[in-house]
Amino acid sequence: MFLYMLLITPSIQSTIIKISQNEKTNDIISAAADIANSNFEHRRQTIVITSDVDEGVTSTFLQQYRGSVVVEAKMENIPRQVVLLIQSYYSFVKLSGILKPDLKGKSILHSGAKFLIVLFSYPSRLEQIYSLLWDFYATNVVIIVKTSGKVALYTYYPYKNPSDCANVAPTFIGTWTKITTGSQELYPDKMSNMNGCPLYISTTKVYHPATEKKIPLQIIKRSIHELLKNIMNFTSVIINRRYISIDSDSATNWSESLSDVITGTANISTSTVALGFDKVSLLDFSVTYFRIRLAWIAPPPSVRPALWKLLVPLNGYLWLILLVVTFFVKSVPYALRAKHVRAFSFRNFKGFGKLQGITMRTWGVLMGQPVKVSPRRFRDFYIIGLWLWFTFFIRSAYQSVLIGALKTDTTLGTFTNLQEAVDDGFSYGGRLGVLGYFEHDPLVRNGFQVISESEYEQTFRDILNSKKKFIMATSLEYAWTLCSAEAITEEECGYVLPDSILVVPLVVWMQKSSSFVKPLSVWLPRLIESGLLEKDSLQKPLKDVKMPDQSPLTNKQAISCFLFLLIGYFLSIVVFACELFNKRSSSFRKFYQIVISGQSN
Repeated sequence: MFLYMLLITPSIQSTIIKISQNEKTNDIISAAADIANSNFEHRRQTIVITSDVDEGVTSTFLQQYRGSVVVEAKMENIPRQVVLLIQSYYSFVKLSGILKPDLKGKSILHSGAKFLIVLFSYPSRLEQIYSLLWDFYATNVVIIVKTSGKVALYTYYPYKNPSDCANVAPTFIGTWTKITTGSQELYPDKMSNMNGCPLYISTTKVYHPATEKKIPLQIIKRSIHELLKNIMNFTSVIINRRYISIDSDSATNWSESLSDVITGTANISTSTVALGFDKVSLLDFSVTYFRIRLAWIAPPPSVRPALWKLLVPLNGYLWLILLVVTFFVKSVPYALRAKHVRAFSFRNFKGFGKLQGITMRTWGVLMGQPVKVSPRRFRDFYIIGLWLWFTFFIRSAYQSVLIGALKTDTTLGTFTNLQEAVDDGFSYGGRLGVLGYFEHDPLVRNGFQVISESEYEQTFRDILNSKKKFIMATSLEYAWTLCSAEAITEEECGYVLPDSILVVPLVVWMQKSSSFVKPLSVWLPRLIESGLLEKDSLQKPLKDVKMPDQSPLTNKQAISCFLFLLIGYFLSIVVFACELFNKRSSSFRKFYQIVISGQSN
């Protein structure tokens, strides 16, 4: 009997130990399940990770939790709800390989996840746990421990103390009771009030020193800094990088600002970085807060002389019709000299001999001389047909657009697209950084000429001065900055090809696990939709919208018409004098021949 008691004593002792452990963990597991049911979304999967914990404890939690659960599965999507069941601090350290980011940058530890950590040992190393969590900006953390027979809840506030803005000291939330579990916000937004702690912002200067207060992008970045400062109550520390542009070489324009975020020198970056580049695995970005426009800038269009405005209404088809009619009118007198034509005309047309003066009659009708006889011969129908053509069709079509043409300047070099400019003999290119935006356009990629940083401003000046038949791809804001710095007017600051505008979105960059992802994703859309960011930084339009001019023609606008009319009168008089001289000379020759023949007889 004694031997039997010795044999069963170890089993009884182990059973008693398990019962006592279960009684000890029942309260803390019930608290964890209750908190998870009250604060987690059941539609999202919850990842449960255990270390050095009995399977029965895990099973008890899973039975009481009402949401869907993934137990220590491979991470395909970044989790939003995580439950850690650990025995001690060393159990948490053993899980660091699972929690830290993998080679693709995916991590369980990030600011967007809610963490519920159940610690079954005495809470002596909570500060070390929070320190590791803060390294990955995991701030939405609640740790459940059992002390003095009660279940206690702890968290930490990194910006709670202005004198220590990386504070990882445990903050006691309270003890758990089923009645008060859902009445307290266990996962507040800890970035809503930074209590004056510094926020390091890395940015790049995108303005010329002479015009820094006029550039929309620089204005809107300052607005972002000030508005977020007031909302989140931080002290902004601006790290300015050198003066660059969005189309600069990627090695010199924005890599320095992003390096500040990667190395931890800055919390966020508002540099001019485009989404056209692939995201770095270590970085994340906010919504678009501004857009920079890349465009092709050609030399300023040249204005043609005032006399050229009179030819604007005559388009290509009208010129062709006029040439055909003119050729027909001029060819009739010459065609009538052919023997076969003359014989056919005398045989079929009455009074054909009087058609020889058709040039003089046509000239007279076009100058306003009335037709004195009713049209009964081929000659009359010919004259009246020409008179109707020029009077009603040509003059009416010409005058319908003449007034509008006189009020607008006729310009050269207003290409509608890049292909037209290339066909006209222009070459094109820009700095190396802009080529990445057009990598899928074969026209741009095949003929693009790279301009170095040292040659950029001189090339731009040559384009503005029309010294070089070149079209440059650059940002409009940067081009207008250079023009403003050198007192160049908008009309002289190049011509923007209208169909070549490429809009590049700009974003705020931060580390992928940053705790500022949430506040920026909440407040930036509100600031943009309310118009607070753009009220003082409206982008300059591509060109001024001009309303049609209802005023009458001025003397300067109409002088070309009168000048052209005087030239026409002068040419008509010259032609008339030449015809009279030709007529008199032919009569004089006939008279001279008669006199000579009479003397010889």
